[in-house]
Amino acid sequence: MYSDDEIKRFAMLREWVVKQIEEKEEELERLREMLAVVDNMLKQVSFKPAAGMLQREERVGTGVEVKHVEREVVSTEKAVESEYTEVRQLKTKDGILLANAYIASDAISIVPASDVRLNVNTPPFQSFFINRILKEMKGRDEERARKGEIRGEQVLDYSIDLDEEKNIKRIFIRNYRDKDRLNELINSSTWVLTRMLEKVK
Repeated sequence: MYSDDEIKRFAMLREWVVKQIEEKEEELERLREMLAVVDNMLKQVSFKPAAGMLQREERVGTGVEVKHVEREVVSTEKAVESEYTEVRQLKTKDGILLANAYIASDAISIVPASDVRLNVNTPPFQSFFINRILKEMKGRDEERARKGEIRGEQVLDYSIDLDEEKNIKRIFIRNYRDKDRLNELINSSTWVLTRMLEKVK
């Protein structure tokens, strides 16, 4: 039989072991998250053109047909992955990684996971995310700019980068400006990407 003191020491030892396990699990999860970030950044580098070159910007309309325009790479857009202050993983309720959101002080870059291929024409991307979320936010900002409540350069703007098959490579959103709007954009992105993934399975 063990004495009361020995039982007390065993209990304390068990508590210490449990604490160590929890700390190691948290550290392991952080390492997994950082690995996912690095993997996605490497994937982006393989697609990114050199600085100063022209790249395609997707201006998604309300119809099925997609219009492409050429534009010069914007410096803030190029820098956001290297200057982000936070990375959020966008996951389904089942824990499937949809995308990583790289968050800077004035911009968000949402990059689908390497094994997630979603076509820009898959509903409800255009009808909900573009028309109901992004366009409405931008419209409200433009109205505020007309009233002089914000500066013109503070108006929300966005671009969608696609590959040759019109799969989404990146959703870039600039001038979200406040935390509530950031959370709305993250939540809306997660919801719409989940619905799109369900439709292609």
